[in-house]
Amino acid sequence: MITLLKCEYEKTRRTYLFLTVLGITLIQLCWAFYGIYREESLKWGWMMFLYQFPLVNSFFLPLLSVVISSRLADLEHKGVMLKYLAVITDKKRIYDAKLIYGLFIVSLCNLISWSATILFGYIVGFSGAVPLRLYLLYLLFTIMPTIVVYQLLHALSLLFQNQAVSFFTGIIGTFIGLFSMFLPQFPILRLVFPWGYYGALQFIGMFGWTKETRMKNVYFSVMEIDWVAFGILILMGIALYLIGEKLFERKEV
Repeated sequence: MITLLKCEYEKTRRTYLFLTVLGITLIQLCWAFYGIYREESLKWGWMMFLYQFPLVNSFFLPLLSVVISSRLADLEHKGVMLKYLAVITDKKRIYDAKLIYGLFIVSLCNLISWSATILFGYIVGFSGAVPLRLYLLYLLFTIMPTIVVYQLLHALSLLFQNQAVSFFTGIIGTFIGLFSMFLPQFPILRLVFPWGYYGALQFIGMFGWTKETRMKNVYFSVMEIDWVAFGILILMGIALYLIGEKLFERKEV
């Protein structure tokens, strides 16, 4: 497995993959941080970020997953490389190595974004100490949906030579996830599609906002965490892994 992971690194070292995903992460952070931070914003800054970032993540992290999974699979589909690899090692090992390598990249980007969020809060002067427990929960509830989304896109990228299949699946899923966050009256959207779990696991609510007063009377509060949804997400991830791996093992390469 270590040898296969090293091969993945060597194959991507000169493809600008890391530069691309870091660029997407930078755009995500610029998008999230842009704005004027007045007194009310500085007062609620830590909680405000926990409220706003799930929406930002629901767009950028699936996009990141599409780019990574498609680029890693495209390297193998070109020149029937999968056929050569399948001669020297098991398909299961190929599937697992590429999955681990891709998840490492996307999780690293998550950690960079999470760390930059805390650092930015200190720089602009958010009030009080960082609520570390809440931010660790936020990190968990960000990485897990991304892992499940990535597993689905990873399977599609390896199963279909035409990367448009995984690309359009990722884009359609991203918009489903975004719409589900604006349609709380339809919670089923958040539970059926893995992209919806960025919203299903959001645990900070904003209250007191009106068109007239805007942020003047706003306050943020911790809501009850939906651990049932988290459990469903874990089961979904296990199922997607097992199904994707079995289908890839049966695939003619």
